[in-house]
Amino acid sequence: MSLSVGIVGLPNSGKSTLFNALLKRQIAKVANYPFTTIEPNVGVVEVPDERLLKLAEVVNPQEIVPAVVQFIDIAGLVKDAHKGEGLGNQFLGKIRECEAIVHIIRGFEDESVAHYYGSIDPERDKEIVEIELELGGIKKPALYVLNESKTGDGKLPTGNLISINAKTEEGVDQLIKEAYRLLDLITFYTVKGGKELTAHSLRKGATALEAAGLVHTDMAKGFIKAEVVSWQDLTNSGGWQKAHEKGKIRLEGRDYQIQDGDVVEFKFGK
Repeated sequence: MSLSVGIVGLPNSGKSTLFNALLKRQIAKVANYPFTTIEPNVGVVEVPDERLLKLAEVVNPQEIVPAVVQFIDIAGLVKDAHKGEGLGNQFLGKIRECEAIVHIIRGFEDESVAHYYGSIDPERDKEIVEIELELGGIKKPALYVLNESKTGDGKLPTGNLISINAKTEEGVDQLIKEAYRLLDLITFYTVKGGKELTAHSLRKGATALEAAGLVHTDMAKGFIKAEVVSWQDLTNSGGWQKAHEKGKIRLEGRDYQIQDGDVVEFKFGK
């Protein structure tokens, strides 16, 4: 399951720089003037997951497939975007296609990168974008990201805020994790034939039957039961067989709610 997170903010706030940091390679165009990014750039980004690495040490798979988040780099919004300013209607339309928003706010000084409104003022910039989204009829969960030269200055007090440096990529891993949580996703794991360890994204509260269908439609159609163990119990036991011997693996039915960190083996008929 790959849901979209739109990166929004004023021009020259660091959206495309952040996008490049997320992908670890230069894909989006970065320039020092507004509206360089007219068409949104889309990228699928690996979710940092220490649990997956620990499971891999025990499973020793040939292939590891991580969970992902899809980010969309959307060109800068400006005041009166809802009226069409700065190609605003086009950009707002792209935001509507996303399930959540990362709202990047400029907190860095750089004379070579002009600020669209002439000065660094995170509170003002935040309010401009929020008003445009509201007037555009967009209500989504949002993660506020203060893009600073030195992270952690805390110039913008709000509960749902993280500080990053998009240029140096400091704080970007945390941003990916927070965006994943913002989408209300959890992660469960499967091991295919002892060779492929996969992290699957699933909506919080989803059932074993829904999880089975996510892995393969045949698993949902012929669902019999799910063998489930927490990732901690599996790694602590040293493998599936040892976890089984210790009684750590339990049988669950189709209505069982998958928990974050579950390792699941689905039993199904054809």
